[in-house]
Amino acid sequence: MDILNNIIVKTELTKGTRLETEIKENKTGYLMDPGTQTPGTSSGMSSGTISASETVSITRCNSYDIEELTEGIKKCVGMLGGFKKFIGTSKKIILKPNLLSASNPDLAVTTHPAFIEAIINIIKKVCVPGTKIIIADSPGVSTPHTKKDLKRLYKECGLSHLGEMENVELNLDTGFSEISFKEGKVLKHLEIIKPVLEADLIINMPKFKTHNLTKITGAVKNMFGSIYGRTKTLLHTKFMDIAKFSDMNLDVYLYCKPALNVMDGVISLEGEGPGASGKPRNTGLILAAINGIALDNVVAELMGFKRGIIPLLQCAAQRGIKGAELEEINILGGELADFACENFILPKKSPVDAISKNRFLNTYIFPFIRNNLSLSPYENIKECTMCKTCIEVCPEKAISEGQGVLVFDYKKCIRCFCCSEMCPYGAIDLKYSALGNLIFGRKNIK
Repeated sequence: MDILNNIIVKTELTKGTRLETEIKENKTGYLMDPGTQTPGTSSGMSSGTISASETVSITRCNSYDIEELTEGIKKCVGMLGGFKKFIGTSKKIILKPNLLSASNPDLAVTTHPAFIEAIINIIKKVCVPGTKIIIADSPGVSTPHTKKDLKRLYKECGLSHLGEMENVELNLDTGFSEISFKEGKVLKHLEIIKPVLEADLIINMPKFKTHNLTKITGAVKNMFGSIYGRTKTLLHTKFMDIAKFSDMNLDVYLYCKPALNVMDGVISLEGEGPGASGKPRNTGLILAAINGIALDNVVAELMGFKRGIIPLLQCAAQRGIKGAELEEINILGGELADFACENFILPKKSPVDAISKNRFLNTYIFPFIRNNLSLSPYENIKECTMCKTCIEVCPEKAISEGQGVLVFDYKKCIRCFCCSEMCPYGAIDLKYSALGNLIFGRKNIK
């Protein structure tokens, strides 16, 4: 697939107004896979010639002390050739952290501000004079994509001071463009936020987290934050099947492909991530890679997932994308087993994952299993403040308020768990019904 030379139809939209359509040749270098041999010491996991796109570097870092972070990040990226190799003469660099919601950094829901600051400091020492560094994300659907809400997001995530640094900007541009992407498997048109489209270079900064729908949320899933605002909600509804949802995420990643992925795994999130229902854990890791699929593959292995069960990696393997097979990946910094996270709490598996594509099963059996055997969201009354975030973000409008409590319509609920993901108080528990609990022997999950 020659993404570098693809022709895109770009319809500019600002504040929801269609202005004009223009055809451009995409000349953004960050869509290229360098594919060169990486320096550093290999763990010897793979044999033969290993390209840079099949390499993941890992290093230890046990705190968010800015000096320790800076040295750890420099060491990790240095094994791939160093920041200067990737930045070159770029004049506009986008840092794409995970800013899922307006959350305190201590919750480990978002990329830590110190991690972002350390990367900014490193970049400023190797970039050309006058280079603009922009921190940009389209957060989860609980945060509308408006200037007011983006300012609140940056404040709550501890990023406000970064916007005061010279040549550093917290993005407040709420525009987006509709892009034609013929190479996409399930998404032929994407609505991408303008800062991502206008960047010379993207550095992806995901968080080391579990996800109660996709198992993990890493480098590839983080680029879903390039999609404009609540368009993400519509995509959740459109791609209810987990395989199609994963293919959709791959399409977004392949279009917005970053030059470099640097993951914050100092404090990770285990259990029922990716939101406040997950549990922070000190894993003390920094990971870096050119190829986000390879990075996510390594993350899944470090967390302790059985091979072959991560939907994203299954879809990537079916599409022949490099990095989908662990045996392809070269590890720099030590042996992979040395960095494994012992007893890492994984999200619970829903029996719906095992349903086949049989039409009869999907028409008659699937609804029964979905409503009676699969995990469903429930209100934790002790934690709930009735902020109504869950009501606002539910793509199927399956949640309402009734006499001071939340009311769930489980016939409408598609089990996307957006309510649990976006709840700022971790007040949405995931439970099995009485029948599901009887069969699977499981109760509520936090």
